[in-house]
Amino acid sequence: MNKISGTHLLIDGYVRDGQTLNPDTICTLFDRLVETLGMQYLQRPTAIRVPIEPDKLDSGEDEGGWSVICQITTSHISLHGWPMRGAFMMDIFSCRDFNPQAARGVVEETLDVVDASVQVIQRTDPRQR
Repeated sequence: MNKISGTHLLIDGYVRDGQTLNPDTICTLFDRLVETLGMQYLQRPTAIRVPIEPDKLDSGEDEGGWSVICQITTSHISLHGWPMRGAFMMDIFSCRDFNPQAARGVVEETLDVVDASVQVIQRTDPRQR
């Protein structure tokens, strides 16, 4: 039996221009990631607009934005972006290993990232310790 494992890349960051966090640019980012990392789409990116709730703006609790997700044959890529804040949180997971440094480079270049925290998690099979 094959073990279950994979690479999980988490990037939380800020971009130079919040207008970069739009569906066209994010879908282009996903296309570039899939190509660069040798992945295949199972379902192309879907972008969902998160509406602004004006009564929450003063609290800083809600500035609306975009949630974009796609399924790849080995898992998923997702990004939640807040254009008004110029912030995003991104998740790339594959149950096959991929090069997280290459993925990070594509993200930083495509979105013009100015600050980010990055975590790489090697997912492991609990039966293979």
